[in-house]
Amino acid sequence: MRIETAQAGDVKEIMTWFPDKQSVILWGSPYTRYPLREDTFFEDIYWERIESCVARDEDGMLMAFGQFYPKLGRCHLARLVLNPVYRGRGLGKAFIAALMEHGAARLGTKGYSLYVMTFHKPAYHCYKSLGFHMEAYPHGDAQLENCVFMTAAANES
Repeated sequence: MRIETAQAGDVKEIMTWFPDKQSVILWGSPYTRYPLREDTFFEDIYWERIESCVARDEDGMLMAFGQFYPKLGRCHLARLVLNPVYRGRGLGKAFIAALMEHGAARLGTKGYSLYVMTFHKPAYHCYKSLGFHMEAYPHGDAQLENCVFMTAAANES
Protein backbone atom coordinates (compact mmCIF):
# COMPACT_ATOMS: atom_id res chain seq x y z
CA MET A 1 0.00 0.00 0.00
CA ARG A 2 1.40 3.37 -0.95
CA ILE A 3 0.11 6.77 0.17
CA GLU A 4 0.01 9.54 -2.43
CA THR A 5 -1.73 12.83 -3.08
CA ALA A 6 -5.31 12.34 -4.29
CA GLN A 7 -6.07 13.57 -7.78
CA ALA A 8 -9.35 15.12 -8.93
CA GLY A 9 -9.81 12.11 -11.21
CA ASP A 10 -9.96 9.80 -8.16
CA VAL A 11 -13.14 11.45 -6.91
CA LYS A 12 -15.55 9.77 -9.33
CA GLU A 13 -14.49 6.35 -8.07
CA ILE A 14 -14.48 7.38 -4.41
CA MET A 15 -18.05 8.67 -4.76
CA THR A 16 -19.19 5.16 -5.81
CA TRP A 17 -18.09 3.76 -2.44
CA PHE A 18 -21.15 5.32 -0.74
CA PRO A 19 -24.37 3.47 -1.58
CA ASP A 20 -26.77 5.68 0.39
CA LYS A 21 -27.25 8.80 2.48
CA GLN A 22 -26.46 7.00 5.77
CA SER A 23 -23.04 5.92 4.50
CA VAL A 24 -22.30 9.50 3.45
CA ILE A 25 -23.28 10.83 6.91
CA LEU A 26 -21.09 8.23 8.64
CA TRP A 27 -18.17 9.28 6.47
CA GLY A 28 -18.47 12.99 5.89
CA SER A 29 -20.96 14.25 8.52
CA PRO A 30 -24.55 15.39 8.15
CA TYR A 31 -23.21 18.44 6.28
CA THR A 32 -22.09 16.41 3.26
CA ARG A 33 -24.77 16.79 0.60
CA TYR A 34 -26.54 13.75 -0.80
CA PRO A 35 -26.94 12.57 -3.47
CA LEU A 36 -23.25 13.01 -4.16
CA ARG A 37 -22.40 15.21 -7.13
CA GLU A 38 -18.89 15.98 -8.26
CA ASP A 39 -19.26 19.76 -8.02
CA THR A 40 -20.66 19.77 -4.48
CA PHE A 41 -18.42 16.90 -3.38
CA PHE A 42 -15.29 19.02 -3.89
CA GLU A 43 -16.88 21.84 -1.88
CA ASP A 44 -18.11 19.59 0.92
CA ILE A 45 -14.74 17.94 1.52
CA TYR A 46 -12.80 21.23 1.33
CA TRP A 47 -10.70 19.89 -1.55
CA GLU A 48 -8.84 23.16 -1.98
CA ARG A 49 -8.07 23.64 1.74
CA ILE A 50 -7.29 20.18 3.15
CA GLU A 51 -4.63 17.75 1.99
CA SER A 52 -6.29 14.70 0.44
CA CYS A 53 -4.52 11.37 0.07
CA VAL A 54 -5.24 7.98 -1.40
CA ALA A 55 -3.73 4.56 -0.94
CA ARG A 56 -3.10 2.34 -3.93
CA ASP A 57 -2.23 -1.32 -4.10
CA GLU A 58 0.74 -2.71 -6.03
CA ASP A 59 -1.36 -2.71 -9.23
CA GLY A 60 -2.39 0.94 -8.78
CA MET A 61 -5.96 0.16 -7.73
CA LEU A 62 -7.51 2.79 -5.46
CA MET A 63 -7.75 1.29 -1.96
CA ALA A 64 -8.58 4.18 0.38
CA PHE A 65 -9.07 7.92 0.76
CA GLY A 66 -8.43 10.25 3.67
CA GLN A 67 -7.57 13.81 4.56
CA PHE A 68 -5.51 15.53 7.22
CA TYR A 69 -4.85 19.03 8.49
CA PRO A 70 -3.33 20.69 11.55
CA LYS A 71 -5.65 21.06 14.56
CA LEU A 72 -4.55 22.03 18.05
CA GLY A 73 -0.95 21.01 17.31
CA ARG A 74 -2.00 17.57 16.11
CA CYS A 75 -2.43 15.87 12.77
CA HIS A 76 -6.23 15.80 12.46
CA LEU A 77 -7.58 13.00 10.26
CA ALA A 78 -10.81 13.44 8.33
CA ARG A 79 -13.06 11.64 5.85
CA LEU A 80 -11.35 8.27 6.07
CA VAL A 81 -12.79 5.56 3.84
CA LEU A 82 -11.69 2.19 2.51
CA ASN A 83 -12.75 0.93 -0.90
CA PRO A 84 -15.52 -1.67 -0.21
CA VAL A 85 -13.52 -4.28 -2.15
CA TYR A 86 -10.85 -4.18 0.57
CA ARG A 87 -13.03 -4.09 3.70
CA GLY A 88 -12.91 -6.79 6.36
CA ARG A 89 -9.21 -7.58 5.92
CA GLY A 90 -7.59 -5.18 8.40
CA LEU A 91 -6.48 -2.84 5.63
CA GLY A 92 -8.39 0.12 7.06
CA LYS A 93 -6.21 0.04 10.15
CA ALA A 94 -3.08 -0.24 8.00
CA PHE A 95 -4.22 2.70 5.85
CA ILE A 96 -4.99 4.92 8.83
CA ALA A 97 -1.66 4.10 10.49
CA ALA A 98 0.16 4.96 7.25
CA LEU A 99 -1.83 8.18 6.84
CA MET A 100 -1.08 9.14 10.46
CA GLU A 101 2.63 8.74 9.83
CA HIS A 102 2.47 10.56 6.50
CA GLY A 103 0.35 13.43 7.86
CA ALA A 104 2.44 13.95 10.98
CA ALA A 105 5.62 14.04 8.91
CA ARG A 106 4.13 16.56 6.48
CA LEU A 107 2.75 18.76 9.27
CA GLY A 108 5.55 18.35 11.81
CA THR A 109 3.10 17.30 14.53
CA LYS A 110 3.35 14.60 17.16
CA GLY A 111 -0.24 13.70 18.11
CA TYR A 112 -3.43 12.87 16.24
CA SER A 113 -7.11 13.67 16.42
CA LEU A 114 -10.32 12.88 14.58
CA TYR A 115 -14.09 12.90 14.89
CA VAL A 116 -16.24 9.79 14.60
CA MET A 117 -19.96 9.13 14.71
CA THR A 118 -20.65 6.95 17.77
CA PHE A 119 -22.93 4.61 15.83
CA HIS A 120 -20.18 3.87 13.29
CA LYS A 121 -18.93 0.95 15.38
CA PRO A 122 -16.33 -0.50 12.95
CA ALA A 123 -14.59 2.88 12.62
CA TYR A 124 -14.78 3.59 16.35
CA HIS A 125 -13.20 0.22 17.23
CA CYS A 126 -10.54 0.65 14.54
CA TYR A 127 -9.54 4.03 15.99
CA LYS A 128 -9.45 2.64 19.54
CA SER A 129 -7.13 -0.14 18.35
CA LEU A 130 -4.80 2.55 17.00
CA GLY A 131 -4.59 4.22 20.43
CA PHE A 132 -7.33 6.84 20.07
CA HIS A 133 -9.49 7.70 23.06
CA MET A 134 -12.40 10.07 23.58
CA GLU A 135 -11.77 13.61 24.78
CA ALA A 136 -13.88 16.68 25.31
CA TYR A 137 -14.77 18.63 22.20
CA PRO A 138 -12.28 21.39 21.41
CA HIS A 139 -13.39 24.85 22.48
CA GLY A 140 -15.35 26.55 19.72
CA ASP A 141 -16.13 23.44 17.68
CA ALA A 142 -19.81 22.91 16.97
CA GLN A 143 -20.75 19.66 18.64
CA LEU A 144 -22.65 17.24 16.43
CA GLU A 145 -25.13 14.83 17.96
CA ASN A 146 -23.74 11.27 18.10
CA CYS A 147 -20.23 12.44 17.25
CA VAL A 148 -17.17 12.27 19.50
CA PHE A 149 -13.68 13.79 19.38
CA MET A 150 -10.80 11.35 19.76
CA THR A 151 -7.06 11.84 20.19
CA ALA A 152 -3.96 9.67 20.21
CA ALA A 153 -0.40 10.38 21.23
CA ALA A 154 2.34 9.80 18.68
CA ASN A 155 3.75 6.80 20.55
CA GLU A 156 0.34 5.09 20.71
CA SER A 157 -0.08 4.73 16.96
